[in-house]
Amino acid sequence: MKVAIVTEWITDTGGHERVVNQLHQAFPDAPIFTATYEPGKSKTFSRADVRTSWMQKLPKPLRKHQLLTIPRQWYFGGLKLRGYDVVISTGSGEAKATRAPDGMHINICYTPTLQYWVKPDNYLKKGSDGLNIVWRTGLRLLLPYVRWWDKRAAQRPDRMLAISEAVQERIKKFYERRSDLLHPPVDIERFNEDGNQSRDGFIIVGRHVGHKRIDLAIRACNELGKKLVVIGDGPATPRLKDMAGPTIDFKGHVSDEKTAQLLARAEAFLFPNEEDFGIVAVEAQAAGTPVIAYRAGGALDIVEEGVTGEFFDKQTPESLMEVIKNFNYKLYNHQSIIQNAARFSNDNFQAKIKAIVKDSQKRI
Repeated sequence: MKVAIVTEWITDTGGHERVVNQLHQAFPDAPIFTATYEPGKSKTFSRADVRTSWMQKLPKPLRKHQLLTIPRQWYFGGLKLRGYDVVISTGSGEAKATRAPDGMHINICYTPTLQYWVKPDNYLKKGSDGLNIVWRTGLRLLLPYVRWWDKRAAQRPDRMLAISEAVQERIKKFYERRSDLLHPPVDIERFNEDGNQSRDGFIIVGRHVGHKRIDLAIRACNELGKKLVVIGDGPATPRLKDMAGPTIDFKGHVSDEKTAQLLARAEAFLFPNEEDFGIVAVEAQAAGTPVIAYRAGGALDIVEEGVTGEFFDKQTPESLMEVIKNFNYKLYNHQSIIQNAARFSNDNFQAKIKAIVKDSQKRI
């Protein structure tokens, strides 16, 4: 069986790259087609057959993915991967436009593109997560066109896989087609704590941008005088530090090993944003830590209320505070929380995508 993997870009070591890496682990001989590749210090794809587009030859300042939306549409819209039995595209942008004339095209959809369909206002308003006025103006002018193009591209895959039930609903609403569920892989194997150690305070992990709603966690813990460890950084870091009280501890960017240790020492992981899935929330559970999440998005796939965590219903400090005030981590079975996280392991993801590919072969 000849397989190809397609994705918009590989420029970091985040959740997107982890999905691509697990596809590479499942199909090590499959070439990876992408617009741009910036390995940096990461050796994740050092042995992979990564094939880049003409955009890779642009000067590095021009290879930023925010600048290349239209060029990527041209590239992936014209990409015909002949001779492959299965083409697996993954992402939330243009890769789904790829054609597979001789086989089955399976798309793993993280979400219908957020800035086009789900939360355009988050990207169009002034001060939106550090986006400059040129980018916002371009999006505003091009929004009708990119929506038309994106919906048309979403019809090309023979089969779509959504990473959460919330994404399934978006695919049905915006792309008007059905999808199957395939949760993304999480590297739970690096969490080897027993989950039952002494814990103190709360923790939140993520890039410091507006839509992550780290401000809610800080305001709630400020008001209650609760300890909060904040991991990560970003354009909103100065603003978040200005609002933080004496119980808020900013750790900045820390290693995966240190993050695992800090997660295992927290009473609960705070998850106040609406995410497409929520890999860090699963990582917290892999450390035996319950999750307090906003009742929306991918958190609904991850948290079992009263068993692996709790929900709050409004994105306000008051709603989050109400849950924190009544929260007691000793009431949770930490081994049950760890077992719940095992559902999202790398091994499970690989087994499922291999089964999907095998099933797709029968349909050709």
